[in-house]
Amino acid sequence: MTNTEKNLIELVVSRLQTMPENLAISIGSEGTFKKKDLIKHVKKGDKLGKKFVEIELHYLQSMKDITQSVLGDE
Repeated sequence: MTNTEKNLIELVVSRLQTMPENLAISIGSEGTFKKKDLIKHVKKGDKLGKKFVEIELHYLQSMKDITQSVLGDE
């Protein structure tokens, strides 16, 4: 595992840890997962964990794009 991958996992876990304990997130056909379960999957790096990291990266990229669009920094 590269340093970049480790940093991404740490970022996603940190974001999940700030969310309410009773949070449940639905991931398409994979099902609905509680915060603590998602953290476990992300740390394990299994299929679901990798999918959630990918989802978070898309979310963060969209936030960057929206910010640039609003600020006119394109």
